[in-house]
Amino acid sequence: MNNSKTFWKDLKSGIFVSMVKEVCQGQELSNSQEVYNVMKPLFAENDDVETVYCIFLNAKNRILAIEKIFSGTISSSVIYPRELVKRIIELKSTAIVLTHNHPSGFVEPSIEDKAITVRMAIAVASIDVALHDHIIIGQGFHSMADSGWLQSVRSRYDDLLIL
Repeated sequence: MNNSKTFWKDLKSGIFVSMVKEVCQGQELSNSQEVYNVMKPLFAENDDVETVYCIFLNAKNRILAIEKIFSGTISSSVIYPRELVKRIIELKSTAIVLTHNHPSGFVEPSIEDKAITVRMAIAVASIDVALHDHIIIGQGFHSMADSGWLQSVRSRYDDLLIL
């Protein structure tokens, strides 16, 4: 019983964040459940504010870096496409996965979540980088790729390019 209290205290302190980031470098991610499993401990550090992390991937979907890119309030965070694109170029990333938490625990995407996903998908697609997923973490998780919603965004973007 005492071990679980110590583990929980360590998890909430953020002590595992650097370990997770270090151990993950070079590892391959292949589905949303794996992303959730890797990212969930990172959100324990500040579970009372929305935080956005980006997983930067190479062409073989191996992790180049996991970085906190924005932090907000209890109900929102702001993401600037320009700053994300700069970091993608610096890391020579060919794909990304966005993740953020909902402190409420409710994982369904808000209108704002969908809007920022569209903005990010367009921004990264314009530099030939793939947005593989945007995953919301709370009590469980929601994958915009698994739900099919992200594919509809890609299709609409592709339709615009045909004009």
